[in-house]
Amino acid sequence: MPIYEYRCRQCHHGFENIVLSRGEKVVCPKCESAAVEKQLSVFSAPALQSEKSVAGGGCGCTPQSCGCR
Repeated sequence: MPIYEYRCRQCHHGFENIVLSRGEKVVCPKCESAAVEKQLSVFSAPALQSEKSVAGGGCGCTPQSCGCR
């Protein structure tokens, strides 16, 4: 069961929803509007703790400015 992130076009509330089937209608839990859009989401995976990952992941970013960690 995938968990998707949505944003309501009416009240701009962001929320997550477990989607059981493609035909399932998703509504905003705050205002109950069906005008929602699926957002791109970033998932998290455990990283190996090494000097490279502690220093910024080796991707050219810093821990303060990147979502790699």
